[in-house]
Amino acid sequence: MNILRHICLSLIMVAGSLCFADASASAQSPQEQLADILKAHPELVLDVLKAHSEEVLDIVQQGSDSRRRATLLRQWENDRQQHKNVTLEGRPFSGPAGAPVTIVAFSDFLCTYCHQAAFTLGNLMTKYKGNIRLVFKLTPKSDTGRLVGSWFLAAYKLDKAKAWKMYALLFDRQQKVEADPLPVIRSIAAEAGLDVKTLEAEVNGNAKSFDDIMTADTAEARSLGFVGTPYFLVNDMVIRGALPLENFVEATELALKQPLQK
Repeated sequence: MNILRHICLSLIMVAGSLCFADASASAQSPQEQLADILKAHPELVLDVLKAHSEEVLDIVQQGSDSRRRATLLRQWENDRQQHKNVTLEGRPFSGPAGAPVTIVAFSDFLCTYCHQAAFTLGNLMTKYKGNIRLVFKLTPKSDTGRLVGSWFLAAYKLDKAKAWKMYALLFDRQQKVEADPLPVIRSIAAEAGLDVKTLEAEVNGNAKSFDDIMTADTAEARSLGFVGTPYFLVNDMVIRGALPLENFVEATELALKQPLQK
């Protein structure tokens, strides 16, 4: 702790000079002397803090991270006691069906934070290959988002592997998709290896079915108290927003140690 060292050295130097200047200070305890020094010379600490502002910010961030982690751990302990009944049947998933950890993502292809979270989840599934099943539930906030969701659901129905390639491309080209939806979606579908005409016929022919899935998943998210996107369930433990990878890792480790309580 360089900051603490600098503060202590400054105080020691001033304390020494004051003791020489005022012999009566020797009658005070070290704590009393220190308190008097700080009252008389508050600029000592301020000067050191200003000179080491980056270290101060690091310390503040560490404290914030520690508090957030402690809050999450308390929340997850409560979450594990309350099983969340969510519909998984018929929803797109990646990873082994019998994986010990199930992550349910409530997401939107046009949500910036969902894009960040999708990248994080990709890294997480690589780290825990074979141990995570990711279930993707679409809760779009706009008509364009529902359109994108319909194309993904149709792609998943036709070819699961190619649908997940499309999933990655849709997130990666999020802004282009939002600016010019249909042409970009068609281009992405073709790049993922899907037959665009067949896929579009599937989208149009099952429009109501796909819309019903998204409506049901959105209603389910609301029933769980999820506002906005993304939200995640890691074996019943709730993660709100695009948190850092280490938070998902910690939740996954806890989930591996304790199976779902149904």
